[in-house]
Amino acid sequence: MGARRALIVATGSYEHRGLRRLAAPAHDADALRAVLADPELGGFEVDVARDLPSHQIQRRVADFLAGAGRDDVLLLHFSCHGLKNAAGELFLAGTDTVPNRLSATAVPARFVNDELAECRAAHVAVLLDCCFGGAFAKGTVSRAVDEVDVEQSFPLRPGRSRVVITASSATEYAFEGEELAESGRLRPSLFTEAVVEGLRTGDADLNGDGSVDLDELYKYVYARVVAATAHQTPHQSGGGHGASLLVARTPLARRIAPVDVPESLSARAKDLDAGIRLAAVGELRTLLVGDDVAVAAGALTVLQTLTGDDSVTVRTAAVEALAVAQLRASPSVVELGEATEQVVALAGAPLARIFHVTTGTRWLRVSQEGASVVVRADPAAYPEGYGELRGDFTVTSRLGPIVVPVVCRPAGRLWATRATIPAPDLTWFRDWRVLFGVAVALLVVVLGAAGDMLGHSTFLGFVYEALRWGPLLISIPLLERSGPQRVVGHGVVTANAVFLLVDGLGSVHSVGNVWSWLQLALAATLVVVLAIRLWPFDQVPRRVTLVPPTQRPLAWVTIGATVVELILLFAAVPYVDAAGFDSSFTIGGVLGLVAGLLAVVPWAGLCLLAVLARTVTAPQRLFLTTAIVAYAGPEVFFMLGSLLLGANFTYVGDDVWGPDVTAPWFALLHGVVTAALAGSAVARVYRRV
Repeated sequence: MGARRALIVATGSYEHRGLRRLAAPAHDADALRAVLADPELGGFEVDVARDLPSHQIQRRVADFLAGAGRDDVLLLHFSCHGLKNAAGELFLAGTDTVPNRLSATAVPARFVNDELAECRAAHVAVLLDCCFGGAFAKGTVSRAVDEVDVEQSFPLRPGRSRVVITASSATEYAFEGEELAESGRLRPSLFTEAVVEGLRTGDADLNGDGSVDLDELYKYVYARVVAATAHQTPHQSGGGHGASLLVARTPLARRIAPVDVPESLSARAKDLDAGIRLAAVGELRTLLVGDDVAVAAGALTVLQTLTGDDSVTVRTAAVEALAVAQLRASPSVVELGEATEQVVALAGAPLARIFHVTTGTRWLRVSQEGASVVVRADPAAYPEGYGELRGDFTVTSRLGPIVVPVVCRPAGRLWATRATIPAPDLTWFRDWRVLFGVAVALLVVVLGAAGDMLGHSTFLGFVYEALRWGPLLISIPLLERSGPQRVVGHGVVTANAVFLLVDGLGSVHSVGNVWSWLQLALAATLVVVLAIRLWPFDQVPRRVTLVPPTQRPLAWVTIGATVVELILLFAAVPYVDAAGFDSSFTIGGVLGLVAGLLAVVPWAGLCLLAVLARTVTAPQRLFLTTAIVAYAGPEVFFMLGSLLLGANFTYVGDDVWGPDVTAPWFALLHGVVTAALAGSAVARVYRRV
């Protein structure tokens, strides 16, 4: 008997700005790997090629197929963007794919087919969940915009068993659930979700023989996807005996042959009298929790039918009967820390205690021991840069699955204390209208507090406020969009939120009245609401590779400008006061120090990151540019523009301005340095084409 091997190619991040990031592939890979690699289910040796450039994908596919023996069973799964050229040929995208350079930067379907033709394995299955981008309807992301005939893309060669199952037919769309991705609770695409669910639960075993073959899997997936959306129809093509290829064994719980309940009980469960049906539910409940699991399986079938009864009383009783028999985990939430292993006891009816456990969390290991599950965190698999880790595992019985959350606070974590109070539901904070409302309230307070400045500077002051607030208010709704518009929204809103927090601290430091404190409170609220919306910051790279500035000559301009910014922050600025005496000012007090550092360190650090990062993706490039320009642009405008108001009015940043300060040289120097810092960073970013 040959080996069972699977290769999952999952590409969700793309460098080209025209290919938007996909949430589904990463979760497709984790969920599918869990069921295929499970020795009780798929029994495959699984390899995952995650977010690779096209040439590396080709090498992995070629090595996977070329290393097969005659009796091996191979499964190849793609989850990525798909594109076609002018001739209608299908290409699969890698991280480096450029849409108008497909032959050089993408994986041709023709290449995959040629490798399939050369492969020695008698049985190969290809699952193709590829997408072409472009929105179709609210709550979905289209995975195709034009027709691609998969049978032409993957023509079959005689004498081999090859089966290709695709997420959609030649003229339809495949979807991933965008709204779920936005809420932070991510799951696979419709197609892969159906594949995983059918194998994990055993529901794809349509003939009840204890195993799932490709033909059964296709029929199950077809029914699930078509029921979920009218715009997608999975398609199967193939030849030889590939349709009978064994994909997975059915979980033990699904192999229990149910014994029909007595005819009299079955008749009472169907009686027209709701009271008689309700009494039947009580008898069925007794059978369901009994020791004879075959009889319990028969009672389960009838009770599941009664959960749709037209009587609320009968329906509720049936649901409660199933809930009583279902598994209950103790503890209900697993917490790991210094101890990386914990045993979870499972209680429930005898039928429910015949279960199977799986997990799609990469750092989690689970195993069954009798009626318990041993949960273990694998430190070697911890992701880079994380503090508190969250995952889950699924326990599936004949009564259905239960999901047990796992929280891991490993040694050296960023948050050392254990939460004793459940976190409140802050979902409503993610609504963009909440963020917009806070921003408008802050604008009203700032304009009220800035009356003196606007009175002195008139038109210049109004233009400055328009440059600061206009992009912010326009960009907040963009957070609901997808693609480049959403990236621009994140850049502008994040930069302005940081600036407004700094401005609030400066206002409290220099004025200290009730309006300045209200401004600071609203600015802090804006930052908090934005952080809640962006949590868990999955767009933020966990590791950034930097290059020495000697490899980037332009970096010296950025570094020099940063140093000058810090010097200007603390240097005593000489000026002539209203009485004609020479004087000077500088930062004073702890609050002033904090405000000053926050005014320079975050955005200067972002500029340094932009010029010294080894690689920057297209979305990261767009974010860096918009954030830097949104932060520095209005400041440079007002610093240099204030020089036009005359020697007796000089804006020198934050709260140090007014008719009593004559220091135009400082405004000019500060404006030039700020422009140099921002300009060098943006110029370096856009030299990476």
